[in-house]
Amino acid sequence: MTSADERPPGAADAARARAEAALAAAAGGPPFLARLGAAGVLQATGPDAAPFLHGQLANDVTGLGVGETNRSLLLNHKGHALAEAQVLRLEPQRFLLVVDDGRLAWAEESLRRHVVFDDVSLERSPSAVVTVQGERAAEAVAEALGAVPAGGSFVRAAPAGAEVVAYAARRSAAGGFDIVVMGGDGEALAAALLAAGAVDAGEEGLGAARVAARVPAAGREGGEGVLPQEAGLDVHVSFRKGCYLGQEIMARVAARGNVRRSLRTLALAGEPAGADVEAGGRVVGHLGTVARFPDGSLRALAVLRDELAAGAEVSAGGVRATVVDEAARRMPP
Repeated sequence: MTSADERPPGAADAARARAEAALAAAAGGPPFLARLGAAGVLQATGPDAAPFLHGQLANDVTGLGVGETNRSLLLNHKGHALAEAQVLRLEPQRFLLVVDDGRLAWAEESLRRHVVFDDVSLERSPSAVVTVQGERAAEAVAEALGAVPAGGSFVRAAPAGAEVVAYAARRSAAGGFDIVVMGGDGEALAAALLAAGAVDAGEEGLGAARVAARVPAAGREGGEGVLPQEAGLDVHVSFRKGCYLGQEIMARVAARGNVRRSLRTLALAGEPAGADVEAGGRVVGHLGTVARFPDGSLRALAVLRDELAAGAEVSAGGVRATVVDEAARRMPP
């Protein structure tokens, strides 16, 4: 992580401006776009592609029809949320997995390790991913692509000759859409979205929007030792499908409801230099996304022990921090 003293002159002001644009998009302002530079795309094809992915991903795959999509987690055998992916069924035997937060290499390696006698091929697909968020995101997407995805479906288009796939994605309070540019760098699409009224808030603005809305990501708030239920990621888990990697742990947690941590917000006194959250001389949580807000303050998402009340003082990455919100009430799956 970069400390405040290491930031180039004006960087903090630019971050505040991007955050302001991103937060305004949730309140009727122009939609904002951000390039998801850490996202990567994997194609799975073959007669066994659907059942193979169904047995590896935490959400339903075989139930997806052609043209349908959902969001899923990749868990390890301990049930920890290690990666997050959008799953799109392009054809009966062809799927796209859009993997977030630099976890493509890990996801690919994990999937390949579990191919035994399955007739499935896995191949990276050079692509760029852009997200458009805000109350008016549909307007910009409709103007740029000529169509807007609805519900659990996606649309395919070819603006300026580039093949794109777009689907709904909630990365802010108002939600929006992710758009995958197949085989391109996404700059022509970004230009079209900007011409349609979107503003470029970058990853800094996106981070502020996610923290403000408490929208978690497996590649940031998840990881080794973090269950989906603790990070607010269990919405991407099916509790009704058959066996998959980590399913036994998910069933056990659902039956007993015995997780003691949840997704919270921290107000930070400065730039953190690590990920451990400590109180009373012991580790009580894991620091995730850190974002600068329009007033210059720093806030972060963190997975914290439930006994920490709002207003509790902790150390997050070596800096003083305050717990902003109470632990969420848990609902059965």
